[in-house]
Amino acid sequence: MTIELSTPTRIPGGIPLLGHARQFARFPLEFVTGQYDRGDVVQFQLGPAPAYLLTSPQAVHDLLRTHHNASRNGVLFERLKILGGNGLGSLFGKTHRARRQMIMPLFARSRIDDYARVMSEVAVDIGDSWQDGQRLALDVELHTLTATILVRTLFSSDLSRDAAELAAAHLRVVFAGVARRAYAPTDLLFRLPTSANREFNVAVRSLHDLVDRIIATYRNETAERGNMLSMLLAARDPETGEQLTDDQVHDDVMTAFFVGTEASAAGLAWTFHLLDRHPDVAARVRYEVDEVLAGRPARIDDLPRLTYLRQVADETLRLYPPGWLFPRIPLEEIAVAGYRIPRGANVFFSPYTLHHDDRSYPDPETFDPDRWKPDRAAEIPPYGYIPFGLGQRSCVGDSMAMTALLIVVATLMSRWEFHGVAGAEVAPVAATVLHPDQLPMVVELR
Repeated sequence: MTIELSTPTRIPGGIPLLGHARQFARFPLEFVTGQYDRGDVVQFQLGPAPAYLLTSPQAVHDLLRTHHNASRNGVLFERLKILGGNGLGSLFGKTHRARRQMIMPLFARSRIDDYARVMSEVAVDIGDSWQDGQRLALDVELHTLTATILVRTLFSSDLSRDAAELAAAHLRVVFAGVARRAYAPTDLLFRLPTSANREFNVAVRSLHDLVDRIIATYRNETAERGNMLSMLLAARDPETGEQLTDDQVHDDVMTAFFVGTEASAAGLAWTFHLLDRHPDVAARVRYEVDEVLAGRPARIDDLPRLTYLRQVADETLRLYPPGWLFPRIPLEEIAVAGYRIPRGANVFFSPYTLHHDDRSYPDPETFDPDRWKPDRAAEIPPYGYIPFGLGQRSCVGDSMAMTALLIVVATLMSRWEFHGVAGAEVAPVAATVLHPDQLPMVVELR
């Protein structure tokens, strides 16, 4: 029996040569959430080339589950190769499965227990650096915090905060540069000797040089330091028994820099922003934190009792998933939710789109942590909530990322109150990750 496939509806409003690229670049969130009524798959123009946007859980399921071996990464991931090279996020098929199996032990429960101690220590350290009543750029502070956690878990707990701050500063420059390059129709502007391009190139080189120096040092040691880099260097392919080369280790470390700093910092920033905008929710979180922690830093065995904070985290990642848009390119013609998508097309799916769909979430723009109570959460479609991706290419560090969010928020809120600055408008920036454009806050000792 032959199944008839439909041709996706085309989005109107494109202009010659650019297509919908201008709309997509200027108003990305509005663009991806404005297509629900056109079907589960819609077609638009990204420059002269046709592109496809998936708008339903079923369509995303078909792409990521049914056709997971029939596609490769799209343009954003190709741009990110300047940072992560051929790390786990750039691999597909058998090579991806083998590398994933080598990396999974880094995120075993016993390892996350160790990482959690670092997360708590770093949260305490950064809180100790604040003054009562101080005004902070909290987004910058959180970026430094996540970079410090990553540096200490990847490399060594004795690396200084100065080193982590330097890495964080370089990372901010790199991520901003990748975001500008991600969907640009040409690279010509980025080859010009402008100050921004020079700064970007210096930051990229500095990060790569830092990682190379540390890998070389570790290769010459025999002792196991108990951190992620040591485990990567000792990992072996499950089939061949071969170890990773220095280049492969380098690329996976650089990939971890992206996920472990930029995305984690964005998730934390949105959490504090939403708690500031919803004082009733913040009061409930503080009450739970006080009951569980009694004024001390959070530990991993506290997390099962921080049930309301976990609901807040899930609702934050629903409204503002750091990974808001992902591209794929089919290697053959595929069928998605009854629609035909040709080989070689640019295909996009957006967790942000799924998470704001009123077919899955009543009042989707409302911040409602109680929607994650077990009875209500059971009503959410299985593929309607994917803050860490889905299937074989879901984020390998998802449990570590959620652990960091919960421990950092609980530890900081046990000691500090956070108040937004009057008149400061906070807006989302849809770049390599979805992050706030600013987050000025005043911290007060409790």
